[in-house]
Amino acid sequence: MKFLKKMLCCVLPFCMTGCSVNINVDTMLTPPKLSGEQEQIYQALQEAAGSDIRLKYPKSGSYLSAFIIADIDSTAGEEAIVFYEKNAVSASGLRINILDKIDGRWQSICDRSAEGSEIEKVMISRLGSSDRMNIIVGYSTANQSEKYLSVYAYENNYLEQPLTHSYALFDAVNTGNSPYPDLILLSAVSASEPACAAVYHLAEDDMYHEYKLTFTDSYTEYRQLNYGTLPDGRTAVYIDAATGTANLQTEILCLETIPESETEFQLVNLLQRCGKSAEETVRRASLTSMDIDGDGVPEIPVQQLFLGYETAAESEQIRQTNWLTMQENQILTKYQSYYNINDGYIFLLPDSWKQKVTVINNAIENEIQFCAYHAENPEDRPVLLRIYLAYDDADRNDHLHAGYQLLHTKGTASCLIRSEQEQELSVPTGDMILYFRFLD
Repeated sequence: MKFLKKMLCCVLPFCMTGCSVNINVDTMLTPPKLSGEQEQIYQALQEAAGSDIRLKYPKSGSYLSAFIIADIDSTAGEEAIVFYEKNAVSASGLRINILDKIDGRWQSICDRSAEGSEIEKVMISRLGSSDRMNIIVGYSTANQSEKYLSVYAYENNYLEQPLTHSYALFDAVNTGNSPYPDLILLSAVSASEPACAAVYHLAEDDMYHEYKLTFTDSYTEYRQLNYGTLPDGRTAVYIDAATGTANLQTEILCLETIPESETEFQLVNLLQRCGKSAEETVRRASLTSMDIDGDGVPEIPVQQLFLGYETAAESEQIRQTNWLTMQENQILTKYQSYYNINDGYIFLLPDSWKQKVTVINNAIENEIQFCAYHAENPEDRPVLLRIYLAYDDADRNDHLHAGYQLLHTKGTASCLIRSEQEQELSVPTGDMILYFRFLD
């Protein structure tokens, strides 16, 4: 009873009607213990900015520390980049400070205000044809309603900001047209501007050249960027985008020289060049593009019903995933598959099974079964392959004794298969592993 009273005393203040609890993640997390050098940098920052400060951390990317140490100028030695805000001011007081090591001691050299209140991602890279090192920072407001990209250049103890732009997603990618990566920036549709993509090339004179393409669809969000190498060595950018529905579709862009010119570039839509549109790649939001065969070119997943499900209720339908690829200005189906997102695997249909096999979710045996399908006799479905997931040793061993073979384990789950022989379309069990892709 005493324990119960103590628990109620702890819980009731948070459950009282009319009360709300606002939790600041930065105040909940205990900052990691600083290394010796980080401690020296922090002390130098406090000497310059005051002791009542709070460090801010990037949310994603390669740099996740509040202390980023890198060579960001043309002089020897590395500098330190630190993001912080003063506790005495509002959340809009995010600042960026550059420190340098002078005579063996860290000192604050430059301090300026930042664009937002949170740091989404930091990249440090040369860009385009310039040897200048750039600090690329994605900021957001506290509620993430707006995002801002800032590119900084640090020279002669000054942090210049030559480029700033609102954004939805950004990255630096080698387009095949420059010694260094170019900056790619995606903007979502807004009241003032349609959804668009832009590539920023930093020329040798340290001036930015913008190459922009406006999308025909009103994208509200971008899921991811993928890249594929074209036969001539250039990079194609695969953009998985959403229009506000529960679906995704893919745009494929490329930066190329304008015909009859070796110095002027344009950003082109490769799908349109193939006589296709992004709408032809529409699928569920969980189906993102990926390079499923490791050839350096992403495949785009689109779906259709497996054979025999044309008149089934939607809740009972099972869909086949077709993986599209771009080859020589054509969009082709490279693979057909069964894609089980929940269980984390893709099974590519053998060529001999295409248009001849369907899938059954056998609830009695709790397994996925691939069966031969005959349109003239749809009830006759001999099983060709069984896929079973076991979650404990006893269940796994029972199926192994029943002739199943173990293909893959992840955590407590074991993926087992049994290939039925003596059928017209049978595939040897040993060959089946070639058709599986596990999503670890």
